[in-house]
Amino acid sequence: MTDENTSSSDWRPGVPEIKKGWGRFSIIWLVPLVALIIGGWLLWRDIMSKGPEISVTFQGAEGISAGKTAVRYRDVDVGQVIEVKLAEDLEHVRLVIRMDADFSDYLTDKTRFWVVRPRVTARGITGLDTIVSGAYIEVVPDKTGSQERNFVGEEEPQPIHDNEDGTRFVLKAEELGSLGTGTPVLLRGIEVGEVLETELDENADGVSILVFIRKPFDVLVKRDTRFWDSSGIALDLNADGLSVRAQSVRSVLAGGINFYTPEVSVNEDQAPAETIFRLHGSLEKAELLAQGYSQKYILYFDSSVRGLSRGAPVDFNGIRVGTVESVDLEYVVSQRSFRVPVVVTIEPERVQLIGANVGDLDPEATIKTLVADGLRARLKTGSFITGQLFVDLSMNPVSPARYLGDGKGSIPELPTLPQKLDEIANSLTSLLEKVETFPLEEIGIRLLGTVEGMENIVTSPALTEGMTSLQQAAAGISSLVDNLDSSVLPATQTALDAAREALGGVRDVTSPTSPVRYNLEQALKELSATARSLRDLTEFLEQNPSALILGKSGPKEDE
Repeated sequence: MTDENTSSSDWRPGVPEIKKGWGRFSIIWLVPLVALIIGGWLLWRDIMSKGPEISVTFQGAEGISAGKTAVRYRDVDVGQVIEVKLAEDLEHVRLVIRMDADFSDYLTDKTRFWVVRPRVTARGITGLDTIVSGAYIEVVPDKTGSQERNFVGEEEPQPIHDNEDGTRFVLKAEELGSLGTGTPVLLRGIEVGEVLETELDENADGVSILVFIRKPFDVLVKRDTRFWDSSGIALDLNADGLSVRAQSVRSVLAGGINFYTPEVSVNEDQAPAETIFRLHGSLEKAELLAQGYSQKYILYFDSSVRGLSRGAPVDFNGIRVGTVESVDLEYVVSQRSFRVPVVVTIEPERVQLIGANVGDLDPEATIKTLVADGLRARLKTGSFITGQLFVDLSMNPVSPARYLGDGKGSIPELPTLPQKLDEIANSLTSLLEKVETFPLEEIGIRLLGTVEGMENIVTSPALTEGMTSLQQAAAGISSLVDNLDSSVLPATQTALDAAREALGGVRDVTSPTSPVRYNLEQALKELSATARSLRDLTEFLEQNPSALILGKSGPKEDE
């Protein structure tokens, strides 16, 4: 049987026909091949697009769900929670989060996480948008740290501040008070920053407060800038009356921190980031640090210090120069006595120097010189109403320096004086002790004997006779006085009158205009001339004795 369409010459019986090339490959196999390539490429892209897995530990997982809760930065999703489970200690929750690959370089040990949910804080009501969308995890990246994959989340939301927007500073305080995260930082009543976080110091002897101050106000913070707690309402009762101070409504409710820089700042440059400052309890305490230098001293008192409390002022001539830091009680075993050590902080540079600069004198050497010149400390009553005491420094060079300490402490000691009332009480006590030593019984016996002897003398006959004689003598003296009044005194008066008249006559004779005085002067002149003539005659006779017989020879006549 042959095929009509086949040529007889091409037909070869028993030889099969073989087709070469793509003729036997069906085009339908291209579909799964392309799908396989596309799937592989998608798998490779998915693997390459996935970021690292990290774990974040929180105290609770309220509002967090696996596969739903997102991780955001500046409202952009950068990751998602893929697993929620308990931590190994069964007290925390561990979240497994898949982060974007582009975000992997920002996962360092300085990166922070916290849950954003509706909260009522000092800054107001936050996280209201999560009521509809649900809670999410906020992340603040920091590329400067080392790579990290295990994190501990923060329980309170932290404000997002870049270093370019301001500067962070650290404040040290003894206690936190009403301050907390979100507490405003004020400058002249205007909010220029806020508290970022608070934590207890390593030795639990204070707290550290991280504050953020926005630009351009952060340039006003110098190394000698002072910060103080302006929380709540401040009441001040003084000679001007009752004054009430409050910074703002927010500071009254949530607390507040104020700061200022002295007009004449020692440091002109801005304080660097993370600079540590002391947080004072009030503006008055902050103003005490005039130049930033302070020195602690210890005072010892052996009397009652009731009314002296921490924060009491230290005055010098009525000017505050320091603050009382602590008041304790010590028992000296060797002396079997109690003493009260009072630690004070003194700012010597509060005193203005005349004729010198601040850096020319050593404050410690100056204090030692003042102590040698009579600087003493004494407790005085600041208010008779409240009974509060304060430390008064004054110059008492007469009073010897009294040191009640052993001098072995690290804090230098200032000499003290007892209180005025204590001095009076000590004087009275000393007087009573001396009175108690008197032999009062012996003195009483001797005094009784003396009184008896005097009684015997008074009642003796001799004393009676003596008194009679004395009465008679008194009568004679009285009679003599009567005679003097009646006879002697009138005669004496007459003689005085005659003498007065004679003196009047003498005064008339000796007057310069008196004729008697003139005649007397003329007579005296003639007597003087006569005396001269007699003196000449005497001298002539001494030289010519023969003249008594022959007479005075005259001039010789010419022959």
